[in-house]
Amino acid sequence: MGKKRTFTLHDESVNTYGFRMLTSGSNLEEFRKNPVMLLNHDDWSMPIGRWEDIRIEGGRILADAVFDESDPRAAEVMRKVDEDFIRMASIGAWPPEETSDAYDLMLPGQTGPTVTRWTVREASIVTIGANHNALAFYDRKDGKIISMDKGADLVRLMDEHSHNQKRNKMGKLTELLNLRDDANEQSIADAVSSIIKDRDRLKSENKTLSDAIDRINTEKKESQKKEAVELVDAAIRDGRYDAKGRDSLLALFDKDFAGAKAMLESIPARKSVQAQIQSASGSENTELADLSKMNWDELDKGEKLAKLKDLSPEIYRSKFKERFGVEPKE
Repeated sequence: MGKKRTFTLHDESVNTYGFRMLTSGSNLEEFRKNPVMLLNHDDWSMPIGRWEDIRIEGGRILADAVFDESDPRAAEVMRKVDEDFIRMASIGAWPPEETSDAYDLMLPGQTGPTVTRWTVREASIVTIGANHNALAFYDRKDGKIISMDKGADLVRLMDEHSHNQKRNKMGKLTELLNLRDDANEQSIADAVSSIIKDRDRLKSENKTLSDAIDRINTEKKESQKKEAVELVDAAIRDGRYDAKGRDSLLALFDKDFAGAKAMLESIPARKSVQAQIQSASGSENTELADLSKMNWDELDKGEKLAKLKDLSPEIYRSKFKERFGVEPKE
């Protein structure tokens, strides 16, 4: 096996032009398919070798140089590399496909954007790199290397990309707004303004409806409270419910008006003494009528209390309460 010659083709440090390129955003597929090794990015001349084991390690793109030793020019470059006369390799890439001005991607000394997506075209052995990152960009229109020694070329490169990004973003925006792709900024502004007006109108209408619903619910609640008091008091008056449980029953109405109302309506009304007497038959009717005319003491002396309780527990309870001021426990 021949000597292994590993070169750093790229790292993520800030280059001399003030911007940097993220290794994580590099597309190596095109390069891996045709890993030619050029000399000084001269793609009009035959390659001097190829790159093998193209890999990413620690934020750097590394590759092993394999020289075409049967080519005198390549053999001479290999000799100069082996004897440490040449140490540098250089990435040749297409212009940036995506950039970011995010502050958290900036490094000390960085004045330009961070390139977050880009494609590798080739890698060259170079005698003197364009900078310490040995970076070269190829123009997509004519395939020629873009000279970044002049600031105008670098500005054109970044501005062209920024224009494409803006155009793509505007295309998505016009699609969302249902406008033509060539809509100008005023048309977009008018469309957005219309959306904002519709939003504000809907918010106002929703507030009006919400207030109306709250008012209706409040009125309904007050009406139910009033009805609950009337129903509970009526149940207490006709003997269907004990007055001691009034507050508890009203609380139940407050939690479940319909359920409490149905429960209260299911309790049968207590019959009056006259109704109980009228509902009795035969001798019981006559006896109950006589007993109902007597007070507690008379019933007690005549040993009639048990009989009254059998014939009418309701009348018995009323006699008991009349005599002692409380309801009987049984």
